[in-house]
Amino acid sequence: MTPSDHKKFLIASILPHTLSDSDAFQDIKEVKELIDSYAGQTIEYVLQKREIHDKGLYLGNGKIQEIADCIKTKDINVVVLNAIVKPGHIFDMRKILQSSKPTIEVWDRVDLILHIFSRHAHTTEAKLQIELAAMRHMGPRIYGMGYILSRQGGSIGTRGIGETNTELMKRHWRDQIGKVEKRLLKLSDDRQRQLIHRERMGIKTVSIVGYTNAGKTSLFNLLTGKKQLVENALFATLDSHVGKLFLADVAEEVVVSDTIGFIRNLPASLINAFRSTLMESLQANLLLHVIDAADEDWERKVSTVKKILKDLGVVNKPTLYVLNKSDKLTSAEKKSLQNYFIDDTALFISVKNQYGITKLSEEISALLRGKFSIQINKQIHVE
Repeated sequence: MTPSDHKKFLIASILPHTLSDSDAFQDIKEVKELIDSYAGQTIEYVLQKREIHDKGLYLGNGKIQEIADCIKTKDINVVVLNAIVKPGHIFDMRKILQSSKPTIEVWDRVDLILHIFSRHAHTTEAKLQIELAAMRHMGPRIYGMGYILSRQGGSIGTRGIGETNTELMKRHWRDQIGKVEKRLLKLSDDRQRQLIHRERMGIKTVSIVGYTNAGKTSLFNLLTGKKQLVENALFATLDSHVGKLFLADVAEEVVVSDTIGFIRNLPASLINAFRSTLMESLQANLLLHVIDAADEDWERKVSTVKKILKDLGVVNKPTLYVLNKSDKLTSAEKKSLQNYFIDDTALFISVKNQYGITKLSEEISALLRGKFSIQINKQIHVE
């Protein structure tokens, strides 16, 4: 899955009538940003207002024809369906669209994310996690040929050659998944032992979480002195990075980790695939929830991160909300954020200008020692 700067994409999406125009815009914008992260070029959009997708083809026949015409006229390479789509729908749609271009690819949202993951993964663990997620997602397509043969050759009460092929393919698929899971389990056990060792040594841990592209890795680099790659792209960080932060006021070092960024509609299968990497967040003493405070869609993204953390079982964890890029905010925007986080511990910072970083270190120290006051917990800090 090697990305190409020359691949041209068409985004196809169903927009329920209950979806507001602003939410629809943000949804499509995010898909385009995903394509940008893959180094692709979005050429066209085909949108359809309806409550449910077509039972046979995801989109209606008229929209399928519109896509087919666009593939010809604009030399589209990949059609991305903005949803998690059944393998049969993707197979049937690609079969129809091949009449316009034999090499056309049809991906759903998971396919697109997996291609991006493949580009950004560097460690053995991350690559195995992606391989596992891809096999689970692609499995039905891998043995799809056996399914087709089964429909052609099998009949009620008999065991045709197609059914035999399908079962063989399924068994091979399950065996391959088992092998990857076994390798991941060993890496996960190693990580768990490291976490237990830190706990026994009394080492405090801080985990940076947040929506993808909120500035997590930039903050991680600033706090730890590391030089992890920073890109203006979704899912630029997949591998779990660990560094040390020296807290001057107590002359103590703490471990800081930076993990995968979250995104709306991130499938549960992908979250589970990265569970071992996210273990840093599950067992950290303190979470730094980094927020792009200048993003007009910040509130929805904060809710998304909270939901995913809850789904992972991260509840009642001490959390410091880090409002990054505050140098871009107006007084009114700061006031709005103050009201939203009135009952939380939050801090305005700017990684770019290194504004608020000293105060951030002090707050981390206070929260880890459990000595923060009611005032700290009830009002937002502005240096």
